[in-house]
Amino acid sequence: MQLSEIIIDKIRQKGLLSFRDFMDMALYYPNLGYYTSTNDKIGKKGDYYTSSNVSSVFGEMIGKQIEEMWHFLGKGTFTVVEMGAGLGLLSGDVLAYLETNPELYGCLDYRIVEKSPALREEQEK
Repeated sequence: MQLSEIIIDKIRQKGLLSFRDFMDMALYYPNLGYYTSTNDKIGKKGDYYTSSNVSSVFGEMIGKQIEEMWHFLGKGTFTVVEMGAGLGLLSGDVLAYLETNPELYGCLDYRIVEKSPALREEQEK
């Protein structure tokens, strides 16, 4: 069954479908949503590029900003949360920069929140 048919069936059963619920289904419906299907989405073979697909500079600059904030906040334990990390390229670039400062890297708790099981799997690589 195609995702469009599943969405139509849901509308027929429940009536109105909120934009939020529609987008959740369109993007994350198991195995059929945009981010849960197996085809490439990001990069040369995908539908779009992000800054981290083009160069590591963006991630390095975010890393520098994190380092500045860590100093400003007194060099304690520091948590960074990245929402929707895609292929994990940005986190890789940020962490590569932060690794150059062992004191900061030892205080860092870097978390990724990712709804797509396929992208979580890719990030773990």
